[in-house]
Amino acid sequence: MNLVQLRTLFRSLSGRYDLVNADFTDNGADFFINEGRKYLDRLDEHQKTWATCYRNILTDAWSTSFPYCRAVKEVWVASATERWQLEKKRLQDLIAGYLTGLPTSRDSGTPLYYSPCITRFIPEDSTPAHIASFAPWTDVIVLDGYDYNAILLNVPTDEDLVVTINGFFYSPELAEDEDENYWSAAHPMLLYMSAMRQIEVANRNTQGVNDWTAAIHAEVQQLGFDLVEEIIAEIDQMEG
Repeated sequence: MNLVQLRTLFRSLSGRYDLVNADFTDNGADFFINEGRKYLDRLDEHQKTWATCYRNILTDAWSTSFPYCRAVKEVWVASATERWQLEKKRLQDLIAGYLTGLPTSRDSGTPLYYSPCITRFIPEDSTPAHIASFAPWTDVIVLDGYDYNAILLNVPTDEDLVVTINGFFYSPELAEDEDENYWSAAHPMLLYMSAMRQIEVANRNTQGVNDWTAAIHAEVQQLGFDLVEEIIAEIDQMEG
């Protein structure tokens, strides 16, 4: 289902005609549908929890940013001739052990380590000029949007690289009538249920929240079983 079809279903099943207009345009339902989407994304691991994001890092750069990431799990880089996995370090260990000297004075090289990094600058309404005045002394990555995360490498790269970020990512927001995502296309009823749960949260209806939560968990659990079956397929002995 796309968003307008899901909105139509929402209006019919819920009876909340105040949230969906008679012509099936949005009057508040989309907010709860998208909040329900995020709840489902965070609820459990399933076959669509993982995603891959590709980024280009140009020569002499030592960071990259990417949207909608819940948790970075693996980082790989590739040059024109080879590919290798970066080892994760704590940010404080990366700064203390590898990011020596000021950012503008570091020698380029081949990155071997990475760390998720800080992406907020206080005050958050600082002007670009104010942020730029501190850039030569900091490894904070200032981003244009709140939905972006970033990683730091242990050295500025000595060549252009392609970075592969594997991890947990949110499913796409449903904004336009024709938009679809995993939940709306594969499990529209589950997304409807999650949207209704978010309405009960907003209404502070504990019993309603609990009822919808129990029903949602029962459905999502089945998706988790599918993932387990995929993981254990063709495994006939334990390592040890």
